[in-house]
Amino acid sequence: MIASTLTNIAMSLLKMQVTLANIQSQLKLEKVSSLAKDTKIQSLGNVVLRMGYDPSNINATEELIKKNNIEVATSKKYLKLPASEDPMAKEIEETKAQKSDTMNLII
Repeated sequence: MIASTLTNIAMSLLKMQVTLANIQSQLKLEKVSSLAKDTKIQSLGNVVLRMGYDPSNINATEELIKKNNIEVATSKKYLKLPASEDPMAKEIEETKAQKSDTMNLII
């Protein structure tokens, strides 16, 4: 009984470690995405300065903002990350439910 409990705990710990590794990799991807976004904003600012942008020209400003919004929207589509879901989570939930049911029957 103790060995079974220890095995279950060890498996749960291993699953948590895998989930933690997945979360860490997602955070790294989000950091890279954020840095890419900052770089893109900086390069757009440089392009505007090289074009000789006149702050009093509102139409040019609106056009640049629309282009930027379109590029950001397409970038977000490509950077959709899958949710971190542990494939064994359902099994763990089922075993916990079975254990609680058996404990209720014993009591």
